[in-house]
Amino acid sequence: MAPNLKGRLARIRKLGLVKAAELGEAADPGRAGRSRASGAARGTASFLGGWDKIGELAWARTLRYSLGLPESLDPTVFAPLKRLRAMGGASERVLIDRFRFFDLETTGLSGGTGTVAFLAAVGRAVDGEFELTQLFLEDYPGEGAFIEHLVSLLQGDACIVSYNGRAFDLPLLRTRCVMNGIVPPEPEMHIDALFASRRLWKRVHGGASLGLLERQVLGVERGEDLPGAMIPEVWLSFAREGDHPLMRLVLSHNAEDVVGLARLTARAQAIFDDPRARSCASDLDLYGLGRTLLLAGRVEEGEELLEAAAGEGDEAAGLLLSLRYRRERRAEDCLRVSEMLPGTYRCAIERAKLHERLSGDLSAAARWAKEALRLAQKDADREAAIARLARIEQKLG
Repeated sequence: MAPNLKGRLARIRKLGLVKAAELGEAADPGRAGRSRASGAARGTASFLGGWDKIGELAWARTLRYSLGLPESLDPTVFAPLKRLRAMGGASERVLIDRFRFFDLETTGLSGGTGTVAFLAAVGRAVDGEFELTQLFLEDYPGEGAFIEHLVSLLQGDACIVSYNGRAFDLPLLRTRCVMNGIVPPEPEMHIDALFASRRLWKRVHGGASLGLLERQVLGVERGEDLPGAMIPEVWLSFAREGDHPLMRLVLSHNAEDVVGLARLTARAQAIFDDPRARSCASDLDLYGLGRTLLLAGRVEEGEELLEAAAGEGDEAAGLLLSLRYRRERRAEDCLRVSEMLPGTYRCAIERAKLHERLSGDLSAAARWAKEALRLAQKDADREAAIARLARIEQKLG
């Protein structure tokens, strides 16, 4: 992206809704004649064949797919952990036809007032198919019609599904609505599938980007595609100069993002619906799944999956269960899980706590405190182990 591009975009509001070609003229006066000639002469871009015009410089098209989506979604299991704790249990499921799977392509990732959305995709279940509506903004003056049409797709009793939309897409859409004097949409519910995806797959696959999980979890390899980082400059180049050979890849990238989002959401829901059947999957984080089920009020399933993970040497799962059982005074369960804990500093400390606070075996507690001291690598850990050992020995004396 050109170094002065962000500066140009930041001045859009001051300049008014000018065309991108005019921004190009301001940056390069020698190109002004060429830009004006190109803008005046060009007709409909080649990649807009089959699109319908919905306003000045704004276009729309509809695509359909067969995806096999579930009949409903459980919003509880998709919630961020903080909200999940606050909810304190399961909520009612929501029929799939109320959801709108949503994604934007923009001129940058800063999210400020100079960032403009030029492409949107909204997908929904209709009569057993997945209907995807794409909206395209040809140049800045058409933003009002583009945003107005997009908002109409997200209004009513619609519930939104996005991927990182809580942090980026929806705040940006609200900003562009305000900039254009349009009332922002207020969805009844918003599922950001990124949170559940991180809990189910991030530790296994080393990341949770949509493209990565499409390949590793869904087994989907996109055909000819364009890296997301290139998309803003492709559109800006098209808007300044005219037709662009890579714009068709930008459009397909946006559509495939929403189709991939719908497929990944469906896969996650299937896992949450029958977690025991999925517990042997090698590409699934049992700790993340079990933790989610616990917070959703599905205690038996959650503990079972966490014990399975602890049995495979998952330290996080074992520590979570041990703490839970210890606080609930479930001595037998706590002792059973402690046998699964790996030989780390944190696990030695947890075993010392177990024997000191629950079983009352101070000699065993002292042994584990000494083991923690041996395993400690940080000064703070060593000091904590020494203090714990001193307290236990004082009780023994």
